[in-house]
Amino acid sequence: MMMKMTISSHVKVLNIYRNAPNDDTKKLADIVSEGNESESYNLYDGEPDYEKLVDMIFDADKTICWW
Repeated sequence: MMMKMTISSHVKVLNIYRNAPNDDTKKLADIVSEGNESESYNLYDGEPDYEKLVDMIFDADKTICWW
């Protein structure tokens, strides 16, 4: 039996926000993440869980920090 392999063009994008994103930042993040699986991590919500953040960074194919 021959197996057919396909390569997915989808990447996992992690958006890290230092501050609450404004409308322009949200629009840019949506454009960059379009067609891909995306997650967000907010550094401005309470005390950041840096261990979780590091795991998320290593799990993502692309990480974008929005300052």
